[in-house]
Amino acid sequence: MNKIKPIYAFTTIVFLLLFCLFYLGQENKIKNTISLQSEQIAKRVSLDVSSLPLAEPLFNYAGNQQEVERYITQLNEQLDSMSARVKVKSISTVKSSEPHLYELNANYKTIYLLLSPDVSHVKYTYMIVFLLTFFNALIYRKVFSKHIENRAMYKAAPIEDVEPKLVIDLYSKSLFLDGKNDAQSQLANKPLCFYLAMIEFSNDYPDINLHLNKDVPSELLSIAEKYFHRLSVLGHTVRKRPNFSNSLEKTLSEVRAALDEILRDSPKLKAKLYPPKAHGEGSRSKLHSYGLKGLSASDYEIRGK
Repeated sequence: MNKIKPIYAFTTIVFLLLFCLFYLGQENKIKNTISLQSEQIAKRVSLDVSSLPLAEPLFNYAGNQQEVERYITQLNEQLDSMSARVKVKSISTVKSSEPHLYELNANYKTIYLLLSPDVSHVKYTYMIVFLLTFFNALIYRKVFSKHIENRAMYKAAPIEDVEPKLVIDLYSKSLFLDGKNDAQSQLANKPLCFYLAMIEFSNDYPDINLHLNKDVPSELLSIAEKYFHRLSVLGHTVRKRPNFSNSLEKTLSEVRAALDEILRDSPKLKAKLYPPKAHGEGSRSKLHSYGLKGLSASDYEIRGK
């Protein structure tokens, strides 16, 4: 058995809800109107009843029924002109068993006023229910279609793996991936400062290659000196200022060893932040650049800078 489409269920519920609200609203309004008009008519008749020739069986007085009927007709015509829901059915001294009977006391006698209320609903007002239901269905269809479209786009959209960034913490002289503080690598002062200088230098001078057979650029050395001074400011033990130009291969090896531990499962990040190794022998290895390429600010974070 096929499932009922959501729009049909929604439209049916809205229609029934609006219909009930309109029906109960009209029913209550009609009841209040009839009650108010009945009291007003009873008050009007009680003022006129002394002049009406009503039959009085106790005194063998037949009265003038035609005159009473003429009064009722004139009163109903006035009520019609006012679009009243209540009409006068009869006025007599004889009690009736019909509903909507009012007892009026006048001149030491009881008069019975029988009213005829109109409890019918105004049918054309229910067109509002259909119009509101129709507009709600259109709105629901538009919103539901947009929801289905967004859900389909969400399902179709490829889920991209969020690459973590490398955090270099000067406070603890450690390297780790953001959100994975349990796996950290520690670095000594010299390799840590030199690696930080490499990152900053590669960002500022992306087109300059760093070769082992050439002197380290003075700009890079100045950056390394800056971070070394920062370590002393942060309270780390600093024995003597290192020579960042000496033992370059050893320094790079220490940096690579620290990165190998934490970038093992992040090949994309490693390709950007891992100093390339020299391949080959002799002069060919000396021409290889150990600089970092393709870095962006979202790849790393330096804390304590």
